[in-house]
Amino acid sequence: MILVTGAGGGVGRGVARRLAEGGEKVRAFVKNEEQARVARADGAAEVVIGDIRSTDDVVGAVPGVARVFHVCPTAVVREVAIAEGLIAAARANDVEHIVFNSVIHPEIKELPHHQEKLRVEALLHASDVPATVLRPSHFMQNYLDFWDLMLAGTLPYPSSPNSVMGVVDAEDIGEVGAMITASPHGHAGKTYDLSTQELTRHEMAAIWSGVLGHSVSAVRLPPTAVKSPLQGVGAAATIVAKSLASTKTHALGSIVRGLAGSSNTRGVRNWPEESKDCYVAMMSYYDTVGLPAGNMTVLPELLGRPATSYREFAAREAARRGATVG
Repeated sequence: MILVTGAGGGVGRGVARRLAEGGEKVRAFVKNEEQARVARADGAAEVVIGDIRSTDDVVGAVPGVARVFHVCPTAVVREVAIAEGLIAAARANDVEHIVFNSVIHPEIKELPHHQEKLRVEALLHASDVPATVLRPSHFMQNYLDFWDLMLAGTLPYPSSPNSVMGVVDAEDIGEVGAMITASPHGHAGKTYDLSTQELTRHEMAAIWSGVLGHSVSAVRLPPTAVKSPLQGVGAAATIVAKSLASTKTHALGSIVRGLAGSSNTRGVRNWPEESKDCYVAMMSYYDTVGLPAGNMTVLPELLGRPATSYREFAAREAARRGATVG
């Protein structure tokens, strides 16, 4: 049995689904019944509903598993206590291996959630439980939060469109995570950078323009709009103007839906204040510095094929959503 924490999120769900498809028995740790239904449909043999911020809930899911894939969502800032409990439970239950989904460049001091993941990495490396650390770049999927606005002709994000971002397809991470968790031999003690390419958001928008067949313009939202939506009013006016210029009035429905949802992407309004503050700090850092990729040779080597490019990702996601692909 393999425990996948955070199995309702993008990476965790991908790992759990691929493990199940490969014939592994999966225990999916999710946050609610809706995610539990999805996990069962994806092939999970067992489902545990709990709060990943609760050490007791996570520890209670460990007995009876041989290996663990562990991932915490962005909204969780404090991970060390969770990891300490997980490691202790793994030791007590003779868990063979832990795979931890960390983040690229966890040493960046300006990013508190990166630093927290670095502390978890240190705990794992110091423990006597064999472990592997994955360090994925910024997910290509993050921009799908603004799908309706892309259909209307803009690609907004709370950071500068000139910032260079290292990106990676979360589905590639799911494939690698499942592969290592199912067969960890040779991966103990290893830390892997998982990056595909570096792009500005202007370059991403140009790719979406080619895929969707209409002009898509990158628009900067103020990083502080995450906590104060009114600070994004000026950007909203820009979004409307650029959208109407690109797709005319037939896209009004997409504009309205996109603007309505953009102020609460990922349910950020319901996050604890500390989590919101960390998210603003992250976006502010991206706004001025960006986020370089890690070693881009590692992911293709692990996959045994080229990593998914941003163009391939965009075409795939557009087709899945029924958009005409150019």
